[in-house]
Amino acid sequence: MTLLDTKCRGCGEANVEEFIDLGDQPHCNRLIPPAMADVREPHFPLRVGFCKSCTLVQIDHTIPKEDMFSNYPYVSGTTKTLVTHFKETSARLVETYGLGSGDFVVDIGSNDGTWLAQYKPFGLKVLGIDPAANVVDLALKNGIPTWVRFFNEETVDEILEKEGPVSLVTAAGVFFHLEELHSVVRGVRKLIGDDGVFVVQAIYLGGMIDNVAFDQVYHEHLVYYTLKSIEALFAMHGLEVFDTRLVPIHGGTIEVHVAKKGARPVQDSVREMREAELRKGYGELATYQQFATRVWKLRDDLLAILQDYKAKGKSVYAFGAPAKGATLVNSFGITPELVQFATERNPMKFGQMMPGSRIPIIDEEGQNPDAYLVLAWNFIDEFVKRETEYLENGGEFIVPVPELKVIGKAAAE
Repeated sequence: MTLLDTKCRGCGEANVEEFIDLGDQPHCNRLIPPAMADVREPHFPLRVGFCKSCTLVQIDHTIPKEDMFSNYPYVSGTTKTLVTHFKETSARLVETYGLGSGDFVVDIGSNDGTWLAQYKPFGLKVLGIDPAANVVDLALKNGIPTWVRFFNEETVDEILEKEGPVSLVTAAGVFFHLEELHSVVRGVRKLIGDDGVFVVQAIYLGGMIDNVAFDQVYHEHLVYYTLKSIEALFAMHGLEVFDTRLVPIHGGTIEVHVAKKGARPVQDSVREMREAELRKGYGELATYQQFATRVWKLRDDLLAILQDYKAKGKSVYAFGAPAKGATLVNSFGITPELVQFATERNPMKFGQMMPGSRIPIIDEEGQNPDAYLVLAWNFIDEFVKRETEYLENGGEFIVPVPELKVIGKAAAE
């Protein structure tokens, strides 16, 4: 048994047992400019543990939030699947909570404002909070009011003073990033008051386990939630999950609806998910130890495929250079000898290299390798539709997660 030398980020108990060590890795979103090609960037431990007190899964090392999020290369609006997801979610929330022109929505970690933009047809007042000035500039250009801030209790006081009461607070793909986790939850509690609702969408730990999606582990993701562990966190602050569902975005995401304890009736969906998690063993350390064994088998199988392509003189590029891709290539020791380039649509990444591996990032347009290693596997359905011609002409997609497979011409037909 190896207890991590840290207290649980949720309950505060010193009872967090390590179940996988992915080695020392660089910050996954700190891309490397050509001038730094020969300089080794800082590397940090990437160890994952399970709290045997509250079941929260977490990493033990924290890179300061200012280093990770003040300038950010990820832009929500570049992926059609994500835009569609936010449009559908916004319409559903407006209908569920009867929101209209007098209501105010605040989005935590709002990025370029893609989610908030979907509320425009409903006439809602919106405000985004995001610490990355570069993506906030994009939001402002798109007409989305956004403050350059880290969300915490202090920010909430400012919102209430300047903007007034809030009907809905949202957080998508950010609630596991929070270094000031308890300050954020206290802030949410204050912001939603007695009647408001907080809706969180976070990568679901259950989906990670089922899909061997270990590449969702990186330094930006400090914690990994099941319903049980996120309920425990909210309960510490007088909040209660009253509804929940799983949504398919990002390879499996949990959506929880939260309010002041007792303010809203708890739906059957909460009981049903609690029971499903119990059946699947998501509250047991052994489940995560078995997950680690599956990760290392995936490594061996994927490397065998890539080495076979190399032996046959075939070119392999990465399709996308997402943060999760850095975890996968660095954990498995994949270098430009096996994957020559990573292609991207996001121009902020062109001409740079993936951290650690030093795989060069190039414009996706006009490329034609023998195969692509799909690092952004959570959007594989979109990619197959978009790249029909490439597949019909003999190109292949190597998809590592949720099941290692090679997609070829047959998928395009």
